[in-house]
Formats: sequence, structure tokens, C-alpha cells
Amino acid sequence: MQAVVKKLNRNITYETGKASLSLSDGLFLQFTNLVVKEKGSSLDFLNVKNASLKVKVFPLLINRVVFREIILSEPRIALKRDKTGVLNIADLLEKKEDENAPKFRNFIIEKGSMTFLDESASEKGLLTSLGNFQCRIDSTFWTKISHFKIKTSVIEDKNKAELTLDGFYRPAPLEEPFYESKVRASVHIKGADIKHYGAYLKKYSPFEKMAGYVNADIKFSGRFSDFKSKGTIQVKKALLDYPVVFRTILQPRMIQLDYALKRDTDSLNLDVSRVAIDNFEAKGNLEIDDLNKKDPLLKASAVTKTFDLKEIRSYIPWGIIHKGVGNFIDKHVKDGAFRLIEGKLNGRLSQIAHMNKKESVDVLSIEAEVNKGVFEAHQTAPVFHDISGILELKKRQFSLNNMKGRFGLSPLTMEGSISDFALPHPTIYTAEMKIQPTRDEVLWLLGKEKFRNLNFKGPSTLILSGKGTDVDYHINAQWDLTGTAYTYPDVMEKTRARKNRLAAEIIINEDALNFSSFNYDLPPANITGSMMVRFAGGIPVSFNIKSKIFDVREAAAILPVLRKYNLAGSCSLALAGRGDLDDPASIQWKGIASLANVSLKPSMNIKPLRDLTGNAFFKGNTMETSLFKARIGESDIQGQFRIDDFRNPRVMCNFFTRLLKTKDLGLQSTEGEVNLRDVKGQMAIDDKLIHIDNLSFKLGQSGFNLAGDITDLALPRVTLTLNSPYVGSDDLSRLISLSYPKKEGNTSSAMELNATLRLDAGKFGDIDFKKLNAGLKFSQGIIDIEALEAIAFEGKFQAKGKVAIRPSGQNRYDANISINKMSLEKLQSYLEIGNRTVSGRLTLTGDVSAFGRNADDLKKTAAGTFKVRAEKGVLKKFSVLSKTFSLFNVLQFVKLKLPDMTTEGMTYNKITSNILLKDGVISSEDFFIDSDTIQISGAGRIDYLKKKLDLIVGIHPLQTLDFIASKIPIAGWIITDEKGKLITVNFKIDGAWDDPNVKPINAKSIGKGTLNIFRRIFQLPGKIITDTGEVILGH
Repeated sequence: MQAVVKKLNRNITYETGKASLSLSDGLFLQFTNLVVKEKGSSLDFLNVKNASLKVKVFPLLINRVVFREIILSEPRIALKRDKTGVLNIADLLEKKEDENAPKFRNFIIEKGSMTFLDESASEKGLLTSLGNFQCRIDSTFWTKISHFKIKTSVIEDKNKAELTLDGFYRPAPLEEPFYESKVRASVHIKGADIKHYGAYLKKYSPFEKMAGYVNADIKFSGRFSDFKSKGTIQVKKALLDYPVVFRTILQPRMIQLDYALKRDTDSLNLDVSRVAIDNFEAKGNLEIDDLNKKDPLLKASAVTKTFDLKEIRSYIPWGIIHKGVGNFIDKHVKDGAFRLIEGKLNGRLSQIAHMNKKESVDVLSIEAEVNKGVFEAHQTAPVFHDISGILELKKRQFSLNNMKGRFGLSPLTMEGSISDFALPHPTIYTAEMKIQPTRDEVLWLLGKEKFRNLNFKGPSTLILSGKGTDVDYHINAQWDLTGTAYTYPDVMEKTRARKNRLAAEIIINEDALNFSSFNYDLPPANITGSMMVRFAGGIPVSFNIKSKIFDVREAAAILPVLRKYNLAGSCSLALAGRGDLDDPASIQWKGIASLANVSLKPSMNIKPLRDLTGNAFFKGNTMETSLFKARIGESDIQGQFRIDDFRNPRVMCNFFTRLLKTKDLGLQSTEGEVNLRDVKGQMAIDDKLIHIDNLSFKLGQSGFNLAGDITDLALPRVTLTLNSPYVGSDDLSRLISLSYPKKEGNTSSAMELNATLRLDAGKFGDIDFKKLNAGLKFSQGIIDIEALEAIAFEGKFQAKGKVAIRPSGQNRYDANISINKMSLEKLQSYLEIGNRTVSGRLTLTGDVSAFGRNADDLKKTAAGTFKVRAEKGVLKKFSVLSKTFSLFNVLQFVKLKLPDMTTEGMTYNKITSNILLKDGVISSEDFFIDSDTIQISGAGRIDYLKKKLDLIVGIHPLQTLDFIASKIPIAGWIITDEKGKLITVNFKIDGAWDDPNVKPINAKSIGKGTLNIFRRIFQLPGKIITDTGEVILGH
């Protein structure tokens, strides 16, 4: 025991000890509670509950100790490494040549435990424990080889792992370190917590964090500097933080590795037959040469099964991929089913650590295939998808080979590369693409918002060839559109099989998309030019549009807007433009467009326009034409057009024709052909306005001068002023009667009109008038005459009213009219009162309404009330008055001097009446004529449709009856007062108005209402004498 204490340099105590000796077992020692103290300390290093030692007898005879068997039951070992890294058993591990050192053949530990506190691993120290430690070591006496078998639980904080070791061990020679000992063993680990050993792993790996639970079956053969190993390692719930290589913390659910590892003194070879990370599987090989040198050489190769990029994107080692290539993949390659055909890494460790340097260009090579790939060129562009082909990274070039796919819905093929990324000059991108664009992709190219109505059908081939850097990329584009039909409604239509090509040279830089040249060929026109699309805004463009002389019918085949005009004739174009497409009005133009003998049909109603010839000249933002000449039907016309500023596009036009047949414009009249003479016009047309500066023409004896505006052409709002020195109603009627043939189902106009008329003189039928001023509006089928004034018959006429235009033609008229001191002498010819004559001044006010299709309807339906007054005139040759006065004279009123209606006529001071008009009948109850000698009152009806009268007339002489006359037996016919003064004589007038029946009537037969009116008009006394006895002979 003292020898062992001395050998171990540690104190040993025990509770009990027994010894026995036999020839079969040799020396047999037993101890209980055996304790080995720490070196120079009272702390326990080893505490064994029971220890059995069998010592061979014969070696003792030569002063050597050989243990046949050592059995330790429930030993507890405490290992510790201090902060300086020194183990508490460091002295025991030192190799010392000692022939008398104890040796053993079998060593057994049962139910042992061990703790290892490593204070150098962390501030708080790292504690790892072994529990239920079972160990058996068997050594042969003729060799130095020991067979060992160990099984234990490994306590890692709160985790409990299982460890089993089984194998052979041969210690290294004394002159070599112990880790050069030879080992052949199998290792089984179950549930080991990687995180627990993080403090150790940090020293030997670049990972910032590692975690997971390890299961492993490993076989090892050899020594540390020369060994072979093979096994399977499985990690569950893994975590790996390696920001230099991976952008995120990796957290695979499962990692499984099948490997074979071989090392010699200068190299290491790792062959991975299978590595599976979740759904990703690969295999590969790693060779490290010059292992003991500062900058070893690494060679690696790998292949994978097909994997989904989205699922393994976080596992891509961006840190070892060139920055340019990596950024390109990350930004644009969004998904796909990929397979690494071959990946190779060959370079020094210093090269791998700095992959972006020139010296590292050949370190990494990759060949991979993709299926159903998704590539996003730009966030606003259609996505490339269903991509298949080969991706290759070799030296300074990343290549895309035999690529197929779709751009949106458009099939394509492509070859491309990224090269020179490891040289000082910029990376070069090269691509060749063939694509068959569909409508959606063309809309994206042109702009969805502006061209949403574009139709695009049929095959076309767009070939794109590009080369350059990311800041100066050149593309050659060739697009054969011959087999495609595309249309933009009402603007352009290109039919299938019509030759059509587009070629362009494009430069893409950081600031703009520069079309340095383009050529759009669509016969008969060819457009060439250049254009730049600035990403910050603005599209500066310059272009040329040229054509040979072509038949305009060819243009109509392309531009459907022209087809409805049935074009014919010749045209040529020579135009150039420069400006900004973001602001089309800014484009500055230069050139000429020529038309020769062009014919067209402007509309269904207007006759064809023929022989249109002239030139349009473009300069800056203006356009001006030569004198265009043409013929519309039978009318020759000429004119000029001008646009002063395309930024405010307003077409100014001047035109003239000596004779314009309105039938050539499609207008028709019920009054026959209407031809306008000396037509001159000047007007301006813009987007929503037609402004007529002046439109003058002659018709018959009348001259018309119009000015005004027409706005909102879809629902026209017209404001016009008509000024004229003379307008005849016949001419005006012919003009107003002009109209286009009514279309079926067209009921009323949506036009709104606001018109002002100023006529110096004119004639309405047989009525001459002067200084006519009128204002009227038309809207929703209603003509509103706001005011009308004119001088006619030496008097003033005023009116206002409304006309309701109805689809049936039964228009309704409502008017308020006023006549002031109009000459009845001038008016009588218009009134058609035959040989009757009347003079004086007429004043009239009233309201009238009527409806109907024509004048006869209006006469029948006219209704209204009027207040009439005539002053200072003469009535002559009126048969009604003549007959009445004749009957008066028959009664031989000696002192009564009645007017002679045939020669001198009846002079009057005034005529007044309130008139009611209805159903063709004029009626009044207060008609009154006042003269110096007589007063006449009337009540009744005049049917002007049937030309009949039905009146009661009262005559009130302003003289006294002769005595003899007073004796005339006309009792009841004459109304006198108490002094015998004649008050009134009443007559009944009826029949035809040219030859009426006139007879005196008894006053008592006059209705009370009429009699009261007469009393009021004639100012009769309260009592009138009508009894015969009172009038004749005083009875």
C-alpha cells in the first residue's frame, strides 16, 4: 500500500482491509470505502465503496506488482481542470519509464460515477458527469494491447445521453504523446447535447452557435495522426449560427450524415455518402492536403438530389459564393426544383476565406440543373417561370445553358452568362433570348394603363441579344411581327401576314433605358429614331417618320378610323420629332405631309369629298397647311388649317366657297334646294370646343353672319350670335327647314342652344321689320324665347314664350306678346280684311297658347286673352257698321248725323276691348268704339274658322232726337231717358262676316248681364225707359 501511495503521490485510506493468499488466486486484497485523496489536498479524488484486487504471486518475487484483476464497485471519481488548463491528474498522465510500475491484466468498474469540472471552459466552469459507469479492460500479458468495453450515461446539465465504447487500445511509446496511441473502437452515442459542449466547439470551429441532439454510430481505427473512421451521425433539433456563410440561423429538424474519414500525417479525406438535412439530400467528398501547414489545400466535390429552392434557401452558403453571383441569385431566382450535378471546391484555405478576390476565381465550380424555375427580373415585370436548363459556374463565368421557360405566358429559350466578376473591371453579363410574346407581356412592355384595350394575337418571335455590365448593358432587339395580328380599337389594326418588323438598339444603365436607335417598319410607313426612358421620370425621344408616295387605302388598312371614310388618293410623309413622351405636347416637329387627289366620304349624309390636294407643314409645336382645294358633291371648296401650339391643340381653319349646295352636306328641305352663296368661315376646333369666329353666307336676298361656340360635342351645347343687315323670313324659313334625314328611332336632339339674334332689317312674310333683337334657348326639346323685340308697322313688337318640341310633331306654343302703337293702316294689308280700311295706332297685350303640327292646327287650338286699344283712326267700308247705320237712317232721326261708311268712314277716338280666344272663336263682352258723334258697344262671338258673327251691338248717339223722330213707333227698340234723350239703340248682328244680318232688337230681350255692361260702358242712368207708352205720344 505504501508503494502505491508513493507511486500515486496521493494519500490513500480505507475503512477495512482483508488479504488472503492461495496458489490459485495469488494474493487477494479487499478494501471497503477506499479513498484516494487529491494530490496535496484533503479532498477526495477517488472514493470506492468496495475494491477487490488480485495480485500475481510470482512477479512479487522479483519485486514487480502485476494485478491479475482489479474490481472497483461503485467508485466515484472527481476530475477537475483549473482555469490554467491543468488537470488534477496531469501528473498521473505523464509517461515515466519504470520497469517496476504496477501492471494489470483485467480492470473492472461496476456502477461507477465520474464528475468532470472544467473551470477553463467558462467563467462558471463546465460540469459533465458520468453515471452508472460500467467498464471492463482486459490486457494480455504478452502484448500491450488492451480490450475495453465502456457503457455509461452522460449527464449534460439537464440532459442525459448514453455512451458506449467497445474496442482495443495500444498505448503510444513513451517518447510519443498519449494521443498517438493506437485505437480500434466502435462508439455509440445517443442523445448527446451539442450545446453543452459549445465552449469546446468554439475553439475548433467557426460557428458562433451550435445546438442539437446527436445520435452516432462510429467506428475508429488508428491514431490521431493516422486513422480511419466510418459511421453515421444524426442530429435532431439542430441549430447552427454561421453568419459568415449563412445569412440566417439554421434550424433543421433533422440532419443525418453517413461518412468515411481517413487521415494520415499530411492529409485528410472525408467521403460523405449521404447527408440529409430535412428534405435536402446530398453526397460529396472533402480532401485536405498540407494539413500540418498554415495554409492547407482543400478539395471538395458534391452532388445533390432534386430540392425545392424555397425550402432550402436559408441553407445556401452565400458567404462562399461570389458576391455578384450571390446577389443576382438572391434578387432574381425565386424558386425552382434544382439539382447539383457537380460542385467542386479546390483552393487554399486563404483563397476560400476571400472568395471575392482575384486569386480565388478558380476555387469554386458548379454545374446544376433546374426545372420549374421562377425568375423575377423586376417587381413590375411578368415573372419568368417553368424554367428548365443547366446552370454552370466556372472560373469567372456563371452560365445559363439550354434554358427554356415562359415569360408570363410567353414561351422562350435563352443562353446567358455572367463573366469577369473576379477581375478589377466590372462584371460582364451576356444573354441570348428568343421569346414569343403574348398579349399580357406586350401590354407590360407598352404600359397596361395606356394600352389596356390592345388586342394581340398570333405568333411572333422577339430575339434579344445582350452584353455589358450592370451599369452599361447593350441589347439588340429584333422582333418579327409578320405572323401577328394586333389592334387598338378605332386607332390601329395590323392584320396577320402583313409584313411588320421592329428593330432596336437598347442601352440600360443606372439612369435610363436608352433606345439609341429603333426602326419600326409597317408598310407603307417606316419610323426610325431614338428614345430614352429615364427611371427618375421623363422619356426624351427623337424620331423620323418617312414613307414613299403611297395609296391612302393602304393606310386605311392599318388605321381603321380611316376606313369609314372610303379613302382613295396618294399621300407621302417626311416628318421628324423631338421631345418627351411623358409630355407629348412638348414634342417639336419638323417636316411635311402631302395629299394628292384624295377622296373620302366624311359621313353617311355628306357627299364624297374629292380631289383633296395640299400640304401640311410642321415646325416646332405648330402646323400650317397650304391652301387645300377639294370638291364636295357639286360644291368647290378651299381652305387652310393651322395649329399654333400643340401644347394647347386648337385647329384654326379658314374656308371659302362661292356656292355651297346644302344637299352636298346631306341637308334636305321641304322647300326645295337650298344653295348658299359666298360662304366664308373662320373657326377654331379643340378637344371639347368649336369656336366660330365668323361664318357668313348669303341666301336669297338675305345675308347671315354667325359667331359662337359649340362645346361638349357628344351632347352639344351651342352658343350663337346672328348678326345680319337683312333677313327675309322666306330665306330664314328655308334655312331653318334644313335638316338631316331622321334616323329610325331618333326622337329628339340632346343639343342645347343659346342664341342671340340682331337683325338690322328684314321681312317676315309680308311684314317689314327693323331692329330685331332676340334671345332664345333650346334644351331638352324646349325653345325658350327669353326676349324678342322689333319695329314693325311703325310700332314696337315685343314677345317672350316657349315652344315645346314633341316627337309626335304636336308642338306646344306659349307666348306673351305686346304691341305698342302699331300703325293699323300698315297692318291692314297683312290682316287681309278685304276692301275694309282702318287707320290709327294699335296697342295690344296678351297671352296666347296653341299646339299642333301646322298653321291650321294652331288656328284651331289657339287660346288666350288680350287687351286691345286703338286710337285716333278711321273705320271705312265695314259692312256691319254700314248696315247698322243704314237702319238708323231709315228711322229718320232728323238731328242724328251718322257717319258715311262708304266715302268718309267713321272717325274714332279710341277702340278698346278685352278679348278671349278659344277653339277658333274670338269673344268679347266689352268691345267699345268711341267717336265724337257716336259710341258703339258690342258683345258676342266671332268664329274666324267659320267666318261667322254673333253679336249684340249697342249704339249711343251723342245728339238729341227730333220731335217727329220721337213719335216713330219703334217702341222697345230705343232706350231713352226721362227727358226723351236717346240713350242707346240695340242691334242683333249675325251670319257671315262679309254679309251679316243686322236688325234692331227690343232692349228687354237683351240679357241682364249684357245690359249691365252697356250701362257701364255708356254710363247709363240708374233708370231707363223702355215702355212704349212712355216713349210714344207721352202715354
